[in-house]
Amino acid sequence: MFFVALFPTYAVAQGGELFRNSFVSLGVGPSYYAGSLGASAKAGFGKWVISTTAFRGIVDVNFVPCNAGMQTYYYGHADLMVDVFSALKGRNPSDNFRSYLLLGGGIVHTQGDNDFCATIGAGLEYRFSENWRLYCEIAAMAHPSEFDNNESATLLSSLSVGVVYDIASNPTRSRSRFETKSFADDWFFNIALGGCSVNYGDMGSFSERLSLLTPNFEFGIGKRLTSFWQIRLCATGLYAKTGDDYFSFYNVRGDIMIDPVSYFFYDNYNPRFLLRPYLGAGVVARLDNQSNFLITASAGMQLVWRADKRNQIYLDGRYSVTPPRFVSTLQNQRIGSVGLLTLMLGYSHTFTRVTLR
Repeated sequence: MFFVALFPTYAVAQGGELFRNSFVSLGVGPSYYAGSLGASAKAGFGKWVISTTAFRGIVDVNFVPCNAGMQTYYYGHADLMVDVFSALKGRNPSDNFRSYLLLGGGIVHTQGDNDFCATIGAGLEYRFSENWRLYCEIAAMAHPSEFDNNESATLLSSLSVGVVYDIASNPTRSRSRFETKSFADDWFFNIALGGCSVNYGDMGSFSERLSLLTPNFEFGIGKRLTSFWQIRLCATGLYAKTGDDYFSFYNVRGDIMIDPVSYFFYDNYNPRFLLRPYLGAGVVARLDNQSNFLITASAGMQLVWRADKRNQIYLDGRYSVTPPRFVSTLQNQRIGSVGLLTLMLGYSHTFTRVTLR
């Protein structure tokens, strides 16, 4: 909802329209889970932010036979789609074929259970008319351990075929000054140090919460897609504390970040200070129990000072929601009551050619 609300801002900032190069899709096909062959149906909406990268949202329903009859799995997830071949060799608008890789995350619901999930897959499209495409996609939905009464992580695989309708498609448009110029440009890394605190239900006073504060480290690598959108992959962790229990952990996640300040300065974009909100999803695991593979969802905000076009200093605050079984406490935890609160000071450096101001 957050990013959908910001699409109009993005459109004005980039001199485009809300639905320019967006699309809707419908697909059906077989699925496979826990040794049973089922069926799936999915519908989605997405937008090609640049000619090789898109974001999309998907609603996915899977029907899987089981001992009690038919069990239904409902998914809602957001995916990053990357046309790797076009990113490396350039996009030819006259080519009717397009392939892509996808990676994303979301939520899954089935009878008596809810959890986060992750998506990975690949697809192939064929344009058979100006605004219509056929697609074939293979994807896997990763469930964390203990979801659906499984001891370890599980996969639901699906093969989908369907159609895509392009809304106001303009594949021949030239790259604007608001977009990265090539796949090799505008890559950055960041390192950060700070602290994190495990939060869970029925905690005591503020001083007790402070007593759970532990150091944290983060390293990430990312790419700016436009003056508004950027993506990054981060690894973070050291150790955390619940009561008197210390444990090491790691968290690997992907973030989608936006720069709403570009809305006000898109014509002369060179501000010193930025506010950069972001959403992310990833995996978290305790090193004392690595089979406890869990999926998290995160939201955060960066306050950024731009020293120059390559170097930035930032203050990063983030909250990551984890499944209740991430902590071991005497109290029963509810869905959404357990999470990691993180505050870090970081440095970011663009190590390739800079084509975006």
